[in-house]
Amino acid sequence: MHTMRLLRLFVYAMMMLMVVSGAEAKDKKKSEAFSYEIMGAGSGKEGTCLVKVYVYGNTSDASIRKAAVHGVVFRGFSGTSSGVSQPALAPISAEEMNSEFFNSFMDVNGECQNFASIVPGSYERIATAKGSKVGAVVQVQRTALRHRLETQGVIKTLSSGF
Repeated sequence: MHTMRLLRLFVYAMMMLMVVSGAEAKDKKKSEAFSYEIMGAGSGKEGTCLVKVYVYGNTSDASIRKAAVHGVVFRGFSGTSSGVSQPALAPISAEEMNSEFFNSFMDVNGECQNFASIVPGSYERIATAKGSKVGAVVQVQRTALRHRLETQGVIKTLSSGF
């Protein structure tokens, strides 16, 4: 009887350990899969912005463009020596509130790819303690991106505040 109780307790503890470690692995995988830095990289043509993006992990062109669009939408970016900075287009809570839209939009091969292009010759690879990061200057079509988010209802139109 006592052995059965200990066995049951051991099995229960192992199940809880697997659930907790599985959740941590999922969160860690999600954060590692999409880790990046973003900063201003000068001024682009009207309706666009230039950002320097460093991506960790998956360093494909598509993931660099995705990080640039995600950064412009949810993080904003600080300026360079010119002092130009841009606030985020949407609050970070909008990503979770509109998760169905953003899951497909922000997919590595999703619609976000249409709003960003990498400036030729701007790649750089930097070795870090955790591996390497790849950076590039990306031109993001900020006005078109804002319009797309407005038509989807993710953000309010500029005229709605007046």
